[in-house]
Amino acid sequence: MTNILALYLGYILILFSIIGFGSLSSKILSVRLSIGELGLSGILFMTILSYLTNLFVPHGFIHNSLFLTLGLLAFFLILKKKLFQKKIKLTLLVSSILFIGILMYKTHDDFFYYHFPYTISLIEFKKIFGLGNLEHGFRTPSSIFYFNSLFYLPFLEKSLIHSGAVYFLIFSNIFFIQKIFNQLKNKRFDFILILSLLSLLFINTIFHRLAEHGTDRSALILIFILAIYYLEGTNKKLNETNFKHYYQKISITILLIISLKSFYLIYTILILILFFEFRKILFKESFYKKIFFERVSYYFLIGSAIFIFTTFSNSGCLIYPASFTCIDSFSWSIPKKEVIEMKTWYELWSKAGASPTYRIDDVQFYLSGLNWFPNWMQNHFFNKISDFLLSLFLIVIISSIYLVKFKKIKLTEKKFYLFYATIILLLLEWFLNHPALRYGGFTLIALSIFIPLSIFIERRLNLNLKLEKKITFLIFISFTIFSLKNIDRIFKEFDKYNYNPLINAHYFINDNTQHFNELLFKAEKKRNIDGKEFYIVLDKNLIKKIQ
Repeated sequence: MTNILALYLGYILILFSIIGFGSLSSKILSVRLSIGELGLSGILFMTILSYLTNLFVPHGFIHNSLFLTLGLLAFFLILKKKLFQKKIKLTLLVSSILFIGILMYKTHDDFFYYHFPYTISLIEFKKIFGLGNLEHGFRTPSSIFYFNSLFYLPFLEKSLIHSGAVYFLIFSNIFFIQKIFNQLKNKRFDFILILSLLSLLFINTIFHRLAEHGTDRSALILIFILAIYYLEGTNKKLNETNFKHYYQKISITILLIISLKSFYLIYTILILILFFEFRKILFKESFYKKIFFERVSYYFLIGSAIFIFTTFSNSGCLIYPASFTCIDSFSWSIPKKEVIEMKTWYELWSKAGASPTYRIDDVQFYLSGLNWFPNWMQNHFFNKISDFLLSLFLIVIISSIYLVKFKKIKLTEKKFYLFYATIILLLLEWFLNHPALRYGGFTLIALSIFIPLSIFIERRLNLNLKLEKKITFLIFISFTIFSLKNIDRIFKEFDKYNYNPLINAHYFINDNTQHFNELLFKAEKKRNIDGKEFYIVLDKNLIKKIQ
């Protein structure tokens, strides 16, 4: 049983530790960050360190206690600053409101399939090679597993190892709130203000159920922030200072995005487009050389290498399931034929050709051309995407009614066409190859609407004394919807599962996942007896012996 007050205390201590690590990373990288950005940078820094420490030790009580204590020490050092003390009040307010999101009985559908057992493997063992041979889900490691593994703590034990996603939501909310009110304070009533507001409304109302975040939605939230950075940077004066400022923040954000799922490597194209936008600055007096030798550039390359190495050590592929990146000469490597089959399965699933209860017979015919489209419309678009679009249009309509006046204002032209064209191309790629909302559809569809809408609203923004009050009210409504939706969910879980967080706040644990752990303990025992390997190497021959 887990006491809700103990859970909240652990939740807040982790929050402070994250901010502390964010402060350390900002000093190491020489990057100025707001409190929301400190949190997201702290998550990334903790994650990278988590990957590195697991090469040598498992993430047990001692490791995690020392690890989080380091972050807490860094936090209390910056807490002395008066300006920071004001910002921490906002952080505590937002985190306290969103705390209800982690009170759940039922976790993500994939949680006990591979999220939970993968995280437990990090807690119980140091680095394992060939983990993908044990289960398909282990072939696509996400940084959120490494982040969650740090929350296995004395007294609380496994109570918080499902909660990583809430910290992405907390610090993203703080980022948007700070961005919105800084814009209002400085009287910058532009489309960045509107886009930040729409993004905040979106993540609090549509991504209200944390159990559904999995390994995807945290990355999708970060893509909204990425859009803000890019559009804000390219609509400011083109100079070296501005480029360096936004290059640093975009690089950190993209690194965090791709750490969550290697599939999102496609978003590195935005760095190349940023280089194109600032090409006159980059090639002026060889400024690009200074950028390439920036600390953030090294950080990006080292972080990417760590994430790619982890995927490789699990499956033998640099990017799974891209078969051309696979090297099948290692004992733990997944055969290329199997990798190709899994890629086909992912595409089939995303195009509604398969589910837990059925599978299309003629897969090759179904996936060729647009043969899949009618079935996808019937089984995926209607109810799933159509419900999402309805929620999206409610955000659009309510925001427009609240903020727009009919008189048009003349404004300077906005630089958004190249970025918007990239979003449309990514949306087309999404639709043709993996048209499931979780694979990027949520954010790409939203941005394709929000960006032109933000520019439209800017030109008709109702600039009166009530504007700040209206925006504050919309933010308040978004948090209210988040809270009410989660309260309703808890009542339903009480009716269905007799879940009462006031008595026991712990989520349900499926004991059927223990067999993975048992196999790994057998493999560890055999490794100790043989004394040949520093790490467990799970090839298929070893798995047959220990099963």
